[in-house]
Amino acid sequence: MPRAKRAVLEYRTYDLPADFPLFVLAGDAWRISPVPSKRLHIHNCLEIGLCHSESGFMLLGEQQTAFSSGCVSVIARNVPHTTWSSPGVYSQWSYLYLDIEAILGSFSMELLPDMNVFYKMLTNCHFILPPDEYPWAKPIIQSVLTEFENKGAGYRSSIRGLLLSFVIRIMRLYSDGEQSLKDKNISVLSPALEYMHRCYDQTFSMEQLAELCHISPTHFRRLFGAQMGESPLHFLHQLRVMQSCRLLRTTNKTIAEIATLAGYSSLCCYNQHFRRFMGCTPSAWRKAGGQEKPALVTYTGWMEAERLENEQSNEK
Repeated sequence: MPRAKRAVLEYRTYDLPADFPLFVLAGDAWRISPVPSKRLHIHNCLEIGLCHSESGFMLLGEQQTAFSSGCVSVIARNVPHTTWSSPGVYSQWSYLYLDIEAILGSFSMELLPDMNVFYKMLTNCHFILPPDEYPWAKPIIQSVLTEFENKGAGYRSSIRGLLLSFVIRIMRLYSDGEQSLKDKNISVLSPALEYMHRCYDQTFSMEQLAELCHISPTHFRRLFGAQMGESPLHFLHQLRVMQSCRLLRTTNKTIAEIATLAGYSSLCCYNQHFRRFMGCTPSAWRKAGGQEKPALVTYTGWMEAERLENEQSNEK
């Protein structure tokens, strides 16, 4: 099958629960079309996928890899990728979107063998783990899905233990060099995107971001616009607004306090950008319980299954 063409990236955001930041997509409806997407995409969090049936292909940057039933995928938040099924079939998947640092917590994080490897892995790891080569991967992720669905006594502690075991094994693969040297540079922009995620509330220049990527500021702006479909500044404001939404929903802090925590020195500037992306003021969004849908956010995460009949008609 011909390789999908590189295109403008989609940035998909998932608003993870504050108390236990794990979001799950599962069920028979979650199937992947055999028609390759015209766009690669990245997420705002770690993605772990489990293929339940059929086969297909995943494009990770410039590398195309086949998958089949039982495979587990692990993709860092800044790795461009897309997935499609083999001709004539619709592969079924379950997905975990998570903040692994927050879920593990300080106690479990102390049990990790190498924090430097852990943070590098979160930035650019991208694995597809076939069941015959990695027989441990599917049972662990399937157990996480079962615990999350049943929500029995102590299910969160059980999930933490399962994910701790899984992450340690992934760290071994990463540090053992199974991530090829070529693929470690899968996205030139990855260092800048990671920095913006972690330091969105700070002041920094485009020159600093370009230096992180080891390219000139002019090339950085051009490449960012080509890959992300927007300017670095627009992307930064989107990150700030989405982070402020989490604070509006989960804290009792004032609008002015949240504006400062999101990186805005002016309440007027914060209100302006919030309305631009969310279609209303921060106070109106908070009063509505955080249920107002974003008006201008470029892309939101996959929140409901696509209608397969529409895809099938588009194939004709």
